[in-house]
Amino acid sequence: MSGSEPTIKRYRREEKEEDKSESEDNSYVPYVPIKERKKQKLLKLGRLGQLKESELNKPKSSSENETNDDEEEDEVWGRKNNISLLDQHTELKKLAEAKKVSAVERQLKKEEEILEIVAEKKALMGVSELAKGIQYSDPIKTSWRPPRYVLAMPESRHEKIRNELRILVEGDDIPPPLKSFKEMKLHEGIIAGLKEKKIKKPTPIQIQGIPTVLSGRDMIGIAFTGSGKTLVFVLPLIMFCLEQEIKLPFIKNEGPYGLIICPSRELAKQTFDIIQHFCNSLRKQGMPEIKSCLAIGGVPVSEAVDVIQRGVHIMVATPGRLMDMLEKKIVKLSVCRYLCMDEADRMIDLGFEEDVRTIFSYFN
Repeated sequence: MSGSEPTIKRYRREEKEEDKSESEDNSYVPYVPIKERKKQKLLKLGRLGQLKESELNKPKSSSENETNDDEEEDEVWGRKNNISLLDQHTELKKLAEAKKVSAVERQLKKEEEILEIVAEKKALMGVSELAKGIQYSDPIKTSWRPPRYVLAMPESRHEKIRNELRILVEGDDIPPPLKSFKEMKLHEGIIAGLKEKKIKKPTPIQIQGIPTVLSGRDMIGIAFTGSGKTLVFVLPLIMFCLEQEIKLPFIKNEGPYGLIICPSRELAKQTFDIIQHFCNSLRKQGMPEIKSCLAIGGVPVSEAVDVIQRGVHIMVATPGRLMDMLEKKIVKLSVCRYLCMDEADRMIDLGFEEDVRTIFSYFN
């Protein structure tokens, strides 16, 4: 037994040595030069690029195309590792320029979409007017005319005045700017009221705005705070109401002839006080009484009702209180011919658009 043991051991060692040599043969990796390895890598990348290119050729949504721009560029350069740096630089420049152009095109497309949305938006008109497609093209007929000597002046003179005072105008057949209240043919009582307020000459918006409103034209006035915008719509309205009262006095429950809508109670109260001041000035000159009422939250409705029952010429109101009075038929807009929205942009921003549209539906 002792003699046979060494032979068994030798056999096992030889077996292990053979297994080891076989495993070494299997794990042997032949040496490949760097040049050959680079070639193999490029071939591999080329095949991968072809596969990716076939995937890219599949139809994709616009959002996917936009998000995958950078990935596509990386793939392009992955396939072109053998291109010189100079060629890569020129191609990169071209790609960057193309990307800029596509960004500009996208921006233009977005702007076009915004314009389409704005065009589709409803006009600020009553429901019946929108349904019937009513369009107003003719201005209100008024008896006011600018002085003859002003009408005889050339258009270049009017443009010169506008340029000097930095008045920007848009529209057709624009009335001439008038540089004094006397040229505007305002009543002596109103001019006396202006003197009491220490207002001697009109501001730029009044120079162009008051003649425009007195002509019966629609107008959107834009000016900074404290420029006298309120007088632009108040003075012509008082003049129109005075003319109506002289020709045919208002009877009980008639009116208002003019309506001023304000976004806040404070602004409405301020406007109402200005109207009262000029109406009192006319009364001092022996003119008929121009009756005005204030319809705002926080003030009893009975105060406005008392004036309306006697026949009201001018009404200053906030949208909420006015809608309530219209629904309850306390006031009617059947004879209203003059509408002003003070700080209209602020009113729309505060969410009064639908309320204003509802108010418009009460007009005849």
